[in-house]
Amino acid sequence: MRLKLAVWVGLLFAGFVFGYLLQYAALHRVQGELTASTSQLASCREGEQSSRLRDTATMMYLEAGQKNYGKAAEYSRRFFDQAQQTVSSTNDAVLRGLLVDTLATRDQITSSLAKGDDAVLSQLQPVLLKLEQEAAH
Repeated sequence: MRLKLAVWVGLLFAGFVFGYLLQYAALHRVQGELTASTSQLASCREGEQSSRLRDTATMMYLEAGQKNYGKAAEYSRRFFDQAQQTVSSTNDAVLRGLLVDTLATRDQITSSLAKGDDAVLSQLQPVLLKLEQEAAH
C-alpha cells in the first residue's frame, strides 16, 4: 500500500514537473517570437517615417516647381517638423546624419520659398536625392 502511494505521488510529481517544463519551453519560444516581432515592427515604423519624409519632400519640390510657393512653404514646414521628430526618434545613424544635414538647410529653403525664388529648386533637389539614396539602402 505504501509503495503504491509512493509511486502515485512520484508519478503525480513527475507529471507536474513535466507540465511545468513544457510550459516553460513554450513561454521561452513565444518570448523569442515576440522579440522578433517587436524588432520587425520598429523597422517598419522607421520605414514608414522615411516614406512620409520622402512624400512630403516630393510634394514640396513639386509645388515649388509649379511656382506654388505658399503651398510649397506649407510642405516645407511639415517636412522639417517631421525630419526633426525623426532625428530624435530613429535608431538609424545614417538617416539621422542625413536629416541633421538636411535640417541645416531649413532657414535657406524657407527664406527662398518666402521670396518666391526659383533657385529654391536647386536647393530642394539635393534633399530629395539624398532621401531617395537613403531609401535604396
